[in-house]
Amino acid sequence: MKKLAAIFVSASMLVSVLAFATDSDKVNARVKASFLNDFTSATNVSWEKTSDFYFATFTINNVELNAAYNEQGELVGTSRAMESTQLPMAISMAMTKKYDGYTVAKKALELTFEGETRYYVTISNENQALKLKCSANGNLEVERKIKRK
Repeated sequence: MKKLAAIFVSASMLVSVLAFATDSDKVNARVKASFLNDFTSATNVSWEKTSDFYFATFTINNVELNAAYNEQGELVGTSRAMESTQLPMAISMAMTKKYDGYTVAKKALELTFEGETRYYVTISNENQALKLKCSANGNLEVERKIKRK
């Protein structure tokens, strides 16, 4: 489960950063129909197929979003880059309390997978950078530590 979530996070970040576009004719009909039903107002849609998943990068209301679908056309997850100032209050308060003296990166990632929304944000101080996986209720988990020299 965690492995699939990590794959989805990595793939969605890759898609959003690189925005590889594939010919939408290569997207199967079930996936296309599901996408059009789920995101009726999407514009600037581009597709990437990785393994058994289709990744769509698109825009709604001037916000770039990503969605992942399986071969059966089921929405597996969504993600979007966001300003860290838009993080839920519980996360902001928990980071301030637990990581006093750390600087929060300007950008964060919101990822919804299997009905659960998680937020990924990087914080740093003079000694290290931490990549945090956060739940909306303020639960913080260190996903990765990077020591500074």
